[in-house]
Amino acid sequence: MINTREFDTAKMDETTKILTIILLLFLILFPISSFFFEPPKPVISITSFVLMYGVIFISYGFIPKRIAVSNDQILVKNLYGPIVININEIETFNKIEKTGLNLRTAGVGGLFGYFGYFNGKDVWYVTNRHKKVKMVLKSGKVYVISPENPDDFVKEIQKRKSEMV
Repeated sequence: MINTREFDTAKMDETTKILTIILLLFLILFPISSFFFEPPKPVISITSFVLMYGVIFISYGFIPKRIAVSNDQILVKNLYGPIVININEIETFNKIEKTGLNLRTAGVGGLFGYFGYFNGKDVWYVTNRHKKVKMVLKSGKVYVISPENPDDFVKEIQKRKSEMV
């Protein structure tokens, strides 16, 4: 029998909220204001409108809509599809509260959260920098996610790993 437990994605921390508000204001208002440039430059205005509104839509799509733990897998689902992590492939996992310095290699760094590749090859789906769970797979791949209650999430993974033995 498959027993699945759902976890809410963490709400944005204050810094992420402020960054999101500032970036949204810029990404929304700059393309609109470009239509009022003198002399008019419609190509620049339309291009900036498409690009910046595209950034908003694409970034929003990375927010995890669902985090679930089944008997043998962790599912992180966003608008682009599921990310499946096999529990038996997890070598270590722990809650990380400190933010520290992290280098975004490719992805989103603040708009709605932190998604993509950080610190080289770590894969992040983080909406709150203070509620992170880091999972290192046996292959060396690293996933970082942010459930609303990281302690319960870690306990659930421990429980599922112990049931697999």
